[in-house]
Amino acid sequence: MFSLINTFISTLSQESKNTLITHEIKIPEVANLTFDYPSFLRVIDMLCIDLAVKDWFAHPNYGKISYTSTQIKLLLSILTTHLLHNSSFIDTLKISHTTIIKTTGTTSDIILDIIHQIPKTTKNCFSNLKEFQYNSDTPIMEDLFLKLSQITISIERICFTIYKNMTNSALTLLKSQRNLKELTIQYHIMYDILIDQKAVSTFLDKSNSLTHLTLEKLYFPLNYLENFKILQELSLTDCGYHDYNIKDWLSFSLISLPNLKKLVYKNPNPIYLDIFAKFISNTNFNNHFGGSKLSQIIIQCCKFQNPDHSNLLLSTISSNCPLLSFYSGPISSKNTLELSQLLISCPFIKNLRLHPLTSICSLNNPLISDSEPNLAPLIVPETRSSFDPLLLELCKAPLLHLDTLTIVHGWKIHSNIFEHFLKIRQKNGNIDGILRGFNFYWNNTVVIGDLVKICEEYPDIIKYGSQTSTNSVLTNFKPSFELSISSGLPTPTSHKFNL
Repeated sequence: MFSLINTFISTLSQESKNTLITHEIKIPEVANLTFDYPSFLRVIDMLCIDLAVKDWFAHPNYGKISYTSTQIKLLLSILTTHLLHNSSFIDTLKISHTTIIKTTGTTSDIILDIIHQIPKTTKNCFSNLKEFQYNSDTPIMEDLFLKLSQITISIERICFTIYKNMTNSALTLLKSQRNLKELTIQYHIMYDILIDQKAVSTFLDKSNSLTHLTLEKLYFPLNYLENFKILQELSLTDCGYHDYNIKDWLSFSLISLPNLKKLVYKNPNPIYLDIFAKFISNTNFNNHFGGSKLSQIIIQCCKFQNPDHSNLLLSTISSNCPLLSFYSGPISSKNTLELSQLLISCPFIKNLRLHPLTSICSLNNPLISDSEPNLAPLIVPETRSSFDPLLLELCKAPLLHLDTLTIVHGWKIHSNIFEHFLKIRQKNGNIDGILRGFNFYWNNTVVIGDLVKICEEYPDIIKYGSQTSTNSVLTNFKPSFELSISSGLPTPTSHKFNL
């Protein structure tokens, strides 16, 4: 980052360099540059620029121990203005609310000041903007959205992280885009779901062009999905206010989305497995491809209205989804036949994340815990499901493409059965003479025996970790490639400055 900022500073005009010198900011000595680097810039990520500038000031080679917030904001403003004015076009603009210092403002203020300098009628670096991401909650966002809606109509991907109702200016920005393909709306208020009919109506206006729709904690009536005929990816997380009623679910079961490739549904409230089976079956309706296009199915919840229909769900996936590569969802210990059919009918499976069919998820029941499993609880908890029968079924399948196997939320497993599975993999897991390894993760699981020790004996075919730090059924697993039990702590985010 230090060298990168040095390079960009060296391309500044002499007037800008003099301004920096006046504020006691050193100008680095950089040899003649091979390229006009700012002209190749296609992505502006204000968070990355902010971090890069702060790192530059703090770098040992800078030679200055202390620096002021005024200096940070000045360099941020001059650099960003320079990069935008010298880029032929910006493909992606990402703005996160990062406070430089309370008295000097935010990166959002800086980008808005620059955009206000752009005339409405002049072709500019944002004229062909394709992606816009915004994660903030500041008063200036109203002006920012309105200004963007005036200078560009070409945005294809929009991602909003919001903290209140969608504002009129945000909806104006959505409406003004002529070919909006991907829309993500994430509502970030704890223990609340946003009800915004104006926003939903705007989404419906764009249904003819949207191929990707991702909504989180924003109420969305399921029957509206029938309008999104060309949808390829659908992700709904906590989008039912309190819960959908049976009428909503029946409407969902009748909808056909023949172009759908990815389905994600996450909700702690009860779901109907037969309804999802019907919906998945409908994706194969009148599809000349010879099967559904669905390759990723993720169904995560804590409760099931009809757990005995898990066989129907798995059989439907087997019959309709030959391209399936990722399944994350419920399964019963008794579904050995259905699992066998799934593995045969869906030979491209790379990732399996399996949740037991219990009426109470282990994450919501502190009595179902893998800590001190030998101690008798005061109240008898729900009996854990055994993963052993399913593991024995996995032994029979070649699983040539398996990359990750994860078992979550309340299973019981015997380490000797898992060792048998590893031996079979070691024997039959060769592709063109190369032994194919895989990742294995478990969470909230009672292990009979020493699973870690067994995994350590097969380092050539397995990388593993016990995911122990979870507080939500919607936990995202981040694989640890260390041959030890992962701590469960989040992986540090790496920021890239894109050229």
